[in-house]
Parts: sequence; C-alpha cells; structure tokens
Amino acid sequence: MCGITGYLNLNKEPLGTDTALIAKMCGSIEHRGPDEEGIKIIGPSALGMTRLSIIDLATGQQPITNEDGSIWIVFNGEIYNYQELQDRVIKNGHKLATKSDTETIVHLYEDYGVDCLQYLEGMFAFAIWDSNKQRLFIARDRMGEKPLHWTISNNQFIFGSEIKAILAHPGAKAELNEDVLQQYLALEYVPAPFSLFKGIHKLLPAHYLIVEDGQINTKNYWQPDVKQNDIAEEEALKQAEELLSRSIQLRLISDVPLGVFLSGGIDSSLIAALAKKNVSGNLKTFSIGFTDKSFDESNHAKTVANYLGTEHQCFEFDPHTALATMTELWQILDEPIADASILPTYCLSKMTKQNVTVALAGEGGDELFGGYPTYLAHKYISVWEKLPQALRKNLLVPAFNKLPVSLNNLSLDYKIKRFIWAADNPPIERHLQWMGSFPIKNQAELLSAGIKERQRNISSVKDLFSNNGYQRAIMPAFNTSSDVLETIMRLDLSTYLADNLLVKSDRASMAASLEVRLPFLAYPLVEFALNLPTNLKIKTLTTKYLLRKLAGKHLPESITQRPKKGFGIPVGKWLKNEFKPVVNELLNEPFIKRQGIFQWQYINSLLDEHNLNVADRRKELWTLLMFQWWWQKYFA
Repeated sequence: MCGITGYLNLNKEPLGTDTALIAKMCGSIEHRGPDEEGIKIIGPSALGMTRLSIIDLATGQQPITNEDGSIWIVFNGEIYNYQELQDRVIKNGHKLATKSDTETIVHLYEDYGVDCLQYLEGMFAFAIWDSNKQRLFIARDRMGEKPLHWTISNNQFIFGSEIKAILAHPGAKAELNEDVLQQYLALEYVPAPFSLFKGIHKLLPAHYLIVEDGQINTKNYWQPDVKQNDIAEEEALKQAEELLSRSIQLRLISDVPLGVFLSGGIDSSLIAALAKKNVSGNLKTFSIGFTDKSFDESNHAKTVANYLGTEHQCFEFDPHTALATMTELWQILDEPIADASILPTYCLSKMTKQNVTVALAGEGGDELFGGYPTYLAHKYISVWEKLPQALRKNLLVPAFNKLPVSLNNLSLDYKIKRFIWAADNPPIERHLQWMGSFPIKNQAELLSAGIKERQRNISSVKDLFSNNGYQRAIMPAFNTSSDVLETIMRLDLSTYLADNLLVKSDRASMAASLEVRLPFLAYPLVEFALNLPTNLKIKTLTTKYLLRKLAGKHLPESITQRPKKGFGIPVGKWLKNEFKPVVNELLNEPFIKRQGIFQWQYINSLLDEHNLNVADRRKELWTLLMFQWWWQKYFA
C-alpha cells in the first residue's frame, strides 16, 4: 500500500537528474507510505512513491522494473491473486527479482499490454513508464478503491494518489472549480471525473489512461456482465458464501498483522465470522462507541466478538475527540466530503493502527445486496402515491412537518420528513434528494448572484454525473427501468459508494497509515450480486435478505435480524453545542459576505431553524461547514 505521484514532459524532452521536485511531491503524501520512499527519473518521466510495506517487506521496494530496465512501475494497492500471476509470468519466461505483487504487473504488461488489467484482482492505482514506446500507462481498479488524480500544466502531465501531490508541483494551481460546486452541494461529495480544483481530474474506476506522443486517451476496460439470473435461493446462498469466503481468504494474505473493523452490523460481522475460520490464532477486531446512545452500536460489536471469540477492542468517540479528529483530518483532506462518519472512521483507523497494519471492512454490502432503508422507501412509495393528492398536500404533509424535531440517529420524525420532502419526484431525483443536501432546484437561494452567473447550467440530476463522454462501469440508464430498486442500487454502487464511501475509507485509513481491504468488492462477487433477482436482496420489509440468511449460518439471531442503524455521529446535536465555535468561525456573516459564494440570509435562516429546533438542518449545515473549511484552507 502506497502513495504514488509523478510527471511527464509531453514534448518528450528529458528531465535531467534533479530529484528535488519529485521528492517534494512524495513528501506531501508521506502519510500514505511512511516506511520508505522511492524515486526514479527516466528520460522525460519522473516516478515517485511512498511505501507502506505489506507484502514482500525485504525486496518489494519501488519503483520496480522489468529485466532490462525499459519498463518501470509505481503502484498503490494490493493484487490479491498475485501468487498465481507469479506462476503465469514465470511460465512466460520471466525471472522475478522480488516476491512482490507489484513486479507481476510489470511482466504482465510486457506480455499483454493494457490487457494486463484483465488478469488483476485487487485494489490498485498504478503508473507504468514504457521507455520503448515512450508511453505512460496509468490505471485504476474496477470499483475505485484506490484514487488517482491528474492534470496538465505547462506542457507537463502531472499525477498523484492525492491532489496535494499534484499541488506540490509548481506548475499546478489551486483554483476553485465553480462548475463543480453544485455537484458537491447536491451530493455531499464530488463525483469523478471532476474535482473542486479547476483543471484537476480524477481517473474513473475501471478506466485506464495512456499518455503517448503528447496525446491523452482514457478508456473503460471493464463492464460487469449483467443479465438477471433466475437463480434458486439455496443455490444463491451457496454461491454467495463461496464467493465471499474466497474473497476474504485472498484478503487475509499479508506479511504484517491484520484485523477486522467490526461495527456489529451484518456486513462486518459476517466478514469477521468467515475470517475467523481462516486465521490461525486469535483474530483481532476493532470497533468504536459513542457516548450518545442513539448512535452507539458498540454493544452489538461486543456481542459478535464474544460469540466468535475474537480479541476485541472498542474505542469511545465523544465530541471532544471529534473536534480534535476533525482538526487533524482538515490538514490531510484535499476536498470536502460531507459524510461526517469520516471522523470516527479516522479515529478508529488510528487506534487500529496501533495494533495491526491491515484491516478488513464491510463497504459495498449495502449497495450490492440492498441494505439501505431508502430502498424500502422506494419499494413502498406506491402506497403514498395512491393517497389522494389533496389529502397528502393539505393534511398529511403539514401534519408531518409539525412533528417535534429530534436530533437522535434516524429518529422517526427525521425519516418521515425526509421521505415527504422528496417523495413526489421521479425515482433517481428523489433518491439523490434523500441522500444529499441541497437539490439543484433549491440552490438558487443559497448561491450568490456572481457564482450563478459564472457557472455552467446544471438543470437536472443527469447533469450531476455528466462526465465528458466517459461511461461509468455500472451506471444505470437515466430513463429508469421497470426495476426501480435495481436501478437505484446500481446508481449507489457507481456513485455514492465509489465517490463518497470509498474516498472516506481511503483517506481516513491512509491518513493513519492503515491499509483497509474490502471483501465485498471482489469483482466476481460484484458481478454475482448484480445478477441476483431483486427479491433475493429485498423481500417484503426485509433488507439484505440473502446476506441475512447467510449470516444466520454463522452469527446469533440478535445480530442477523436487527435493523440497519448506520455509522453516523451526533452532528445535529454537536453543531448546537461542542462544534459551535467552528460554526461561528466559518458560517458568520462577515466571512460569508467577504467570500462571495453564498447568500448570508439563506445560511442564517438554516442556522436559526436548527438552533431553535424548528427544523433539523444537520445535513445542510455540515455540508456547508466542510466546504468552508476547505475553502479557507486553500483560498482564504
């Protein structure tokens, strides 16, 4: 696990021998790989990496080359099937100088060119310099677990695992991308291939990029083979267990200590149960608890740990820890992300790092197997739609909006008000509105006149994901199919998971120099889940039906039958109390007016409504607060 960075003269002019710049770029992402640094300048290209040693501790130093020194690679991630790939390249006549997974990629590229990607099972972002073809080849894993950013400046192509590595290059500028601001405000994250920095792009999941002869070409290399499978429940259960077990076994390969993030939910508990069967000795598990009991799930994690007999540690997360954690994270994040659970995720990563270097986690299970409560809302919205419009508009909506405001985790009033707020929209629009903060149609009240005049026109949810002709690997058609639930789950998998949850997981864990592996995102398991009938994912009022059945074979019923709670923090309460000084600093009238991006009157109304318990504005205020922090860091 590493951070990678580099640059290339597009005119092919050699760079010389001075390594100070590439060393500076590596230094900016040292947290991703504090164990060692590697640098190589070859002709017009400079490659750099910082290494977190996981596999082949003795000889896995990067950059790594082929036998004759004509091809070099820097690599971030893990190739889980690297041992069988080593056998393949040896049979092809190659001699391995290391035991690392990185070297196998170099030789696969020699043998198969860009088609080497078809052989790789893992999480990765890598850059290969091919001296013979004077070509830079960059690729990112199928699901987008590992990040890759790039830009062009002064006839140089510049790339990095994180944006800060690019900004360490003197040719790169930090300039606000006003066109992307609307996407962040609507979604609470910035979808690839965009970034909030003008001119800096993200390589999409399942894509590769080639820089050759001054030209840049990007291509999608993987599309899941999706055709709905009319499979019997027992056979589906058997295949799900086999695929998840294999994925976990591969992700347990490590030359350093390893553990499991255990929330007490179905996904992480099932991973822990199957991992326990495949480790010798004690399995270490880690969870986080909250002083606010409506958000706390640590007792469920302890139940699972006791049932499985793991060596378990739980860390308590309170508002004072949250403030300190937020201050640390602000120094590391390059873009705002309004998923407040990044704070406990980072805290958990830091505590876990004190015990192990690798942790397995459960991201992806909800999107693949139907775990979110919003899916049930989509399924049964027809009941709401059948009610007379006059009854809904004149009686029910006003009555529901008068319910007392509770700031507890997923309180009844919150769920009802969130539901009716977006219920009358088409499926994709209402889903994004339920999940996000500021719908496009409402942003006119928030944004200043100057910003609105300069922005490109975004008038529909389709515009939020307009991506310059690139096609997302799993993105559904925007003309929703008859299976609304499947469409929404695929939307979440290719957007919310890829651009929010995986970004959160990567940045929080790598900020703590911890590698996190995600068994649910093994692409054979992803393709299996995408082919499952929807009724094996959501049956009547049961979410994640098939996984619950599978978990029932390995875990107590108190765990498998409990409803999903979600990994949140008491943001609504803390904004009114412990976080108040930060709110006052970043959302005050002089700052807002001097900044010139938002309208103070609208923000003030949000603050008043929240502080007076007129409405729960936690999502809107947190989204703004995260942007303000980011803007102040880079532009104030």
